[in-house]
Amino acid sequence: HLPPAGLLPRVVAVVACHCAVCLRTALAAMQNYNEKTFKDVKPAAAAGPSPVLQIGLFCFFVMTRAIHPTIIDASKSVDPETGKKYFAYGEMTVVLGETVVTLIVAQMMALALGGMKEWKAIWDPKPMKVFSFIGFVYALGDFLEMAS
Repeated sequence: HLPPAGLLPRVVAVVACHCAVCLRTALAAMQNYNEKTFKDVKPAAAAGPSPVLQIGLFCFFVMTRAIHPTIIDASKSVDPETGKKYFAYGEMTVVLGETVVTLIVAQMMALALGGMKEWKAIWDPKPMKVFSFIGFVYALGDFLEMAS
């Protein structure tokens, strides 16, 4: 059954008028923003280190890794009879020494930067398992590097 003739255009006109009123009301309720609206807002701090610092750290890391084999080779002694290079100390001595120094320095840093609460967080078993495995892999890499 169709609506009476002329009713549909009136319904459309009423709906269109209602939508226009809603739109004008919504636009009027919106705040008008201009250059003065945010004059007191401070710009957000840059997230993370600056690009110059990132490049510097990258270069430092590359240089450290590049010179590391040279230092290892320079620390070897030469057998006067065979002319062959060898370590005058156990290969694990350096790895264990570095591990002890890292443990001491890391704990002192935790105490200095975060106090006793931060230091106690080091001994939480869940993250310790993860970081212990990562440390083991690095120690294995150091040992293999020294053995080469």
